[in-house]
Amino acid sequence: MLNSISPSGSAMKLTLQVDGALHPVTLTEDGVTIGRGDQATIRIQANAVSRVHARIFLKDGQPHVMDMKSLNGTSLNGVTLSEPAPLHPEDTVLLGEAMVRWVPDRASGGPASGLNPALTSRSGTSRISLEDRAFDASGSILVPHASLEAMLAQAGGQHPAGEAVTLFQRLASMAGTLLRAAGLTELLESVMSLVTSQIPCQRGFILLVDAGGELVPELAWEEQPGLNPNPISRTIARTAMKDRVAILTTDARMDPRFSAGESIKIHGITSALCAPLIVENQSLGVIYLETSLSKGSFKREDEHLLSAMANFAAVGIQREREAKFRQRLERYHSPAVVDQILKSSQNKEAPALQAQRCQISVLFADISGFTRMSEGMEPLVLAGILNRTFEAMTDQIFSRGGTLDKYIGDAIMAFFGAPSPDPDHARHAVEAAAAMQETLRTLNAGRPEGYPELRMRIGINSGEAFAGDIGCEKRMDYTVMGSTVNLASRLESSVAKAGQIVIGPHTAGLVDQEHLRQLEGFLLKGIEQEVRPFEVLWEQTTQSAARESR
Repeated sequence: MLNSISPSGSAMKLTLQVDGALHPVTLTEDGVTIGRGDQATIRIQANAVSRVHARIFLKDGQPHVMDMKSLNGTSLNGVTLSEPAPLHPEDTVLLGEAMVRWVPDRASGGPASGLNPALTSRSGTSRISLEDRAFDASGSILVPHASLEAMLAQAGGQHPAGEAVTLFQRLASMAGTLLRAAGLTELLESVMSLVTSQIPCQRGFILLVDAGGELVPELAWEEQPGLNPNPISRTIARTAMKDRVAILTTDARMDPRFSAGESIKIHGITSALCAPLIVENQSLGVIYLETSLSKGSFKREDEHLLSAMANFAAVGIQREREAKFRQRLERYHSPAVVDQILKSSQNKEAPALQAQRCQISVLFADISGFTRMSEGMEPLVLAGILNRTFEAMTDQIFSRGGTLDKYIGDAIMAFFGAPSPDPDHARHAVEAAAAMQETLRTLNAGRPEGYPELRMRIGINSGEAFAGDIGCEKRMDYTVMGSTVNLASRLESSVAKAGQIVIGPHTAGLVDQEHLRQLEGFLLKGIEQEVRPFEVLWEQTTQSAARESR
């Protein structure tokens, strides 16, 4: 984002770093407001920030900042504002405890701060490689990983009161920023912004462990883009993560651990700082910083701060991974099943739904004649009917521990007994089907005038199937496959009539026979032997279920 003034001099483009997040703005005389209320141009979710806390605006071609009669006040470089004041690049504005900075553009010649165009995500880090170097544990400083509580206690006991308070404030601000991050990419960008704004360095990297246990650069930051394309030390990164230590090498060229690596001298790396990302005894990756003699070596204070920030970052990364995985699970499973899957997961990163053979019941449901009746309907009306119907049907599936596989046009595919084993999967599938038919009858009775009456065919079959994540890296779905699934599909499409529930012989053997009626034999496409299915007398089933619930 270029910091530039328009030809008329009435507007300026600049980038504001607000509580760790970047906000490109076009500044005018009206300016932008910052606060936690809906009226604010830039919102901050912090209790100490007023609804409209401060305003940054253009006056005589110069950005200014003013307090908007906030409860906790606004300060500029430590001085409380009583009237508008000029704002310069790198100035620090505090809204209560929330920090705002004007991030200068590289072309303007200002110093670097936080994130800037030199930051690239994983998709842009292919040129960043890792290089093995010799290792000797006798060199530099290795600090065992400690919990955040231990670090703060140490800071309170070893540092002057003012420095300890400053550290607490930095970490509190970081915690608030990370909690507000929307997704892993934004979280990693916020982490790098906060780290590089607090610890002077020339290059910074966040490396995370992939499914194969290898460290992969997920985010890279450079003070001067393209100036140093050389590899980073895989040895430092691996050691920090494996041994759970923060590594500070004040002069890598003199460090005996790297004496066998001539590349250190060639690359001119004089100081490296690396802290592991650890949460709940899991090593997620590392934060890795490098600098040169011209910038100044890292200090023990930098190691202490980076380790504390890495603790916060690890918690945030784990939270985002679990949130993303939960969101994917909730597409298929009821909340209770989702909780059970997450609790049982012990993997290093968000758990995967491993492929396995299991005993399940598969349900196919199709709205009979929907394609024909929808030919003359408006698309929005059609979508509304489907959404309303699918939501009601899915509720019945989820309430009995079922898994939604997919919606197929006007059809639903679901299964019971995976990923969590269910010894009563057949009974739950049949009960869900009966409830779906009953729910559809209720929806038809209350449908708006002009809406068609819907009828549904349902087929269910039980047996062994293959269940697991199927797909590629870009798209993965949890699904089931096998002859059990194929027969369930054929029972729905070739046997069941509108308003009927038809189940396979194996399913019939697993449920109460009282409300079943055996049908004649069928030769079905793709099925070698004749099948003698059963019809579920679902009206009697729902009546019995209603009596039992009283």
